[in-house]
Amino acid sequence: MDDFRQLDLGMQMPLDEWLLLNQKVFERPELMEYVAPFPPPHLMQNVSGLTSNADFASHGVAIYKAVQDASPRRLSEYKSILDFGCGCGRLGRMFKGHPGKITGCDVDARHVEWVNESLSYMSAVNTKPNAPLPFPDASFDAVISISVFTHLNESSQRLYLEELSRVSASGSYLLLTNHGERAMERALSEERIFTMLAIPAEGLQEAAQGMREGRHNFIIQPTGHLTTDDYQYGITFIPASYIRRVWAEYFDVVEIVSGAIHDFQDIVVCRKR
Repeated sequence: MDDFRQLDLGMQMPLDEWLLLNQKVFERPELMEYVAPFPPPHLMQNVSGLTSNADFASHGVAIYKAVQDASPRRLSEYKSILDFGCGCGRLGRMFKGHPGKITGCDVDARHVEWVNESLSYMSAVNTKPNAPLPFPDASFDAVISISVFTHLNESSQRLYLEELSRVSASGSYLLLTNHGERAMERALSEERIFTMLAIPAEGLQEAAQGMREGRHNFIIQPTGHLTTDDYQYGITFIPASYIRRVWAEYFDVVEIVSGAIHDFQDIVVCRKR
């Protein structure tokens, strides 16, 4: 174990060591006790399409590094973080050892149950789609949301922007992912990406035109697993011009980090006024 120091510190270890540890455990099983547990394959598949612990860990490492790189502060310095749309801990696993409070919320009760049973340092709440969040005003000094605004229609987007503004303290930072220009470029040029999105070709072309015109673009997925009579789930593309115009109604838009996650999703860095 001489590659690492202070293994029990978790994410308070030096960043490079923490990221490496979360991948080395598959070569050195004796290190497994120092990382967070893994959800069962069916839950991993539900949130990411992955079914192996190694792939799930790799995704978590990449997302955590991208978020840390985009964050104006070290993630360990935030006192109260909301993981909005936490799933079954793809990112949440990486907060093991955080000295503050980590809260997750998700519309899938199975994810919430697993997080609460398995990640002792994190608590999660089951939320309802298109409904206010069950948190008091100004509860968090950081909000992180991976792959949520990438699936919302415009009215749902505005509802959640309003709610995240409400539950964020003044001066807090929000790191929210988006399908922006880089995602659209790859969706149009790479067959693998287009297939992964599972949307009609005509819908993608309409969204590409909407991106050029500065509009919010939502394409409902025919197989969208969360779509109900009250809530639509699909693929969303939003240009930077729209973000800077509309999201700025709720926050200061500090930066848009293009293709920050897997050279695909942007991270929009916002600050609560």
